[in-house]
Amino acid sequence: MPKLRPTLALLAAIGALAATPGVAAAQQDLRSPDARDAALTQDLRSPDARDAAAGRLPGGSDVVVVPAPSPVAAAPRGFDWRAAGVGAGTGIGLVLLATSAALLIRRRRAVQVA
Repeated sequence: MPKLRPTLALLAAIGALAATPGVAAAQQDLRSPDARDAALTQDLRSPDARDAAAGRLPGGSDVVVVPAPSPVAAAPRGFDWRAAGVGAGTGIGLVLLATSAALLIRRRRAVQVA
């Protein structure tokens, strides 16, 4: 009996370790909740087949509603002087900014050389 006890303990330990991954794999599902729900409710029919099964057949309504054009949507024709002024002012500002930056960099280089 003394030789049998370590052997039984070793077999019990091996059995416990061997059973653990199988139990854990059966309980653990690594899919996201959305993937699990999609797997349960997956419908492989085409959208047309689903509509036909639900009783929604094509040709139920031929009426097309076209909205009336709004008076705000019609833009006045002609040149927009306000937009042109904003664009010109922005362009002049950018040119002045670039020129002042170039002069500042040039002045710093001249001071460092002297």
